[in-house]
Amino acid sequence: MASDAPVLPALAVSRADVARLLRELESLEDYLHQALLRTSDAATIKLPKMSRVMDELAMGNKKNLLQSADRKELMTFIKSIHDHAPVVHMSFAVEPSASFLQKLIVWWRSEIGPYVLLETGLQPDIAVGCFVRTPNHQYDFSLREHFTKTRDVLVQKLEAGLTS
Repeated sequence: MASDAPVLPALAVSRADVARLLRELESLEDYLHQALLRTSDAATIKLPKMSRVMDELAMGNKKNLLQSADRKELMTFIKSIHDHAPVVHMSFAVEPSASFLQKLIVWWRSEIGPYVLLETGLQPDIAVGCFVRTPNHQYDFSLREHFTKTRDVLVQKLEAGLTS
C-alpha cells in the first residue's frame, strides 16, 4: 500500500459503518454550506461535534474537514469503499464484542487487504469457532467440523482408552 493511499479507520468495520460515515460527510457538507450562506466570515465557522469514526478518518488521512477539497476527497474515497470494497461475512455462536471486531478487522486489513469490510452474523449451532464466507469460498472453522474431519482419530483414542 502506498504511503499516500487513503486509510480506513479500524472503527469502520462493516458496510453499515461506511454508510454512516458517508451520511455524516454529506450532513457536514450541508451544515457548512448553510453556515457559509449565513456568515460572510468563513474563518468563524466551527465544525459541529463529529463521531469518533469521522475524527479518526480525518486524522488518519490528514484532512481538514473545514476544507471543501478535503471533504470531497474523503467523500469520494468513502463512496468507493462503500460500493467496491470486498466484504467478508463471519458467523459466530454469540455476538462478538466491539473490541474483538476491531482486532479482527485490523488483522483482515493487514493480511488480506486494506479496505476489507466485515459483516457478522449469529449461528448458534456453531457452538465453538466460526464460519467465514467470501464471495468465492466458504470456510467452516467450527469445533463440530474439526471433530468431523478427525473422527477416526477421536474414535481410535476413545477405543484405546477403553481397552487400557
